This record gives sequence, structure tokens and C-alpha cells, in this order.
Amino acid sequence: MFKKAFWVPYDESDTYPTVAKAHQAISKYCEENGYPYSFNGDDEVAINGKLYEIYRGYESGSRGNYGIKCREK
Repeated sequence: MFKKAFWVPYDESDTYPTVAKAHQAISKYCEENGYPYSFNGDDEVAINGKLYEIYRGYESGSRGNYGIKCREK
């Protein structure tokens, strides 16, 4: 079974996202889409009642660009 995951828009793709920048980007994404969210740690967020692991690193297939990905736990 596959886990649901999505990439969060991150404008500074040439810079590795810090925890603070990842939280900012996720907050902005959730507020724009009307999803309730809460951070349970540096690498964990609850969005719309589901728990997600926060991945900060290379976006596959993007030629070295960094990204932020939320993957359902």
C-alpha cells in the first residue's frame, strides 16, 4: 500500500529548507487552502486530522532543486 504524499510549494528551491522555512511554507500552504494544521515537532505536522512526516531535501527529478514534502504516517 502506498502512503499519500504531496510537495509543498517552496520558492527558494536553490537553498536547503531549514525547519523554520519548512514550517513557514507548510503554514502558508494550509492557510491558502483552508486546512487546519498543527506542528507536533520539527519533522511532524497534523494537517486536516492526518499526521504527516516532513521531508526536507532534494526533489526527485528536479535537477538538484530542494523541496518540502509531507508524507502520511
